[in-house]
Amino acid sequence: MSATLRSFAGAPDAPQHLGELSLGLADLALAPLAPEKPGQNFLLLFPLPGPEVIARSLGQEFRFAPDSITWLRLAAPLHLRSAAARPASTLAWRFTASALPADLARLVLALPPGAAPLVGPRPLSPAEAALALGLRSCPVAPTLRVFWASAKLLEIVTHLLPEPAAAPRARPPAPASPDAPTPLPAPVRAALTFMEARLAEPIGLLDLAAAAGQSPAHFSRVFTQALGRGPTSHLRRLRMEHAGRLLAAGQANVTEAALAAGYQSLGQFSRVFAEHHGRPPSAFLPRNNG
Repeated sequence: MSATLRSFAGAPDAPQHLGELSLGLADLALAPLAPEKPGQNFLLLFPLPGPEVIARSLGQEFRFAPDSITWLRLAAPLHLRSAAARPASTLAWRFTASALPADLARLVLALPPGAAPLVGPRPLSPAEAALALGLRSCPVAPTLRVFWASAKLLEIVTHLLPEPAAAPRARPPAPASPDAPTPLPAPVRAALTFMEARLAEPIGLLDLAAAAGQSPAHFSRVFTQALGRGPTSHLRRLRMEHAGRLLAAGQANVTEAALAAGYQSLGQFSRVFAEHHGRPPSAFLPRNNG
């Protein structure tokens, strides 16, 4: 009974790699991704129904029950095997700090070092169980899976990350300059973060309002006052800018760019893209930019 690896997104030596491991009684070693500084490699494990998974690293042994989640700092190779004669399966998501946005990477790297897991092992919440199921289905074209996995990685890391402690305030802040920009309200910031992580997903006003914790009508009014355009209009703008960057960089063809921007209809995508950019999507392809 040999161990096997089925990759879903990323290469085994990329800044992030998502795959499913089928484990036997012999050890399978997951090494830190390179090149990275010590302490900047991480691993998320989602054991699937079946036998427990046994892991050993740096002289310590852990047991991971099925339908649980564990977040580890991968400081040395982690040796995994099944706890029974039957195969054990687990989703394994290796990633480095460089796979995260700079501000989020700083929060992750500030977590206490050590050999113990950063989170868990603990049972999956219903939301995490749904996410794990979605990871296995990987419902996008192979060329888009890195983008899809990046968004899902942000979702799960921000969900697991503890709330950072507020820095003590030594004195009241100085009055804002009349020319200083007005800070965005917290619900608007939450909705913007939600949008940017889900450009390829079929989200709408109800989803954005839920992410902001407000009723759709009130959220739409607050968002429009803050940014000068409605939330769905701003989401469409973000999607078109994202699609334009993918096309111009040669990272996607027109169909792939449409999917990455959340459009299932190529005709609708092309119409909205041309309205936004003043040119059809095909004009953004590198061969047409000379």
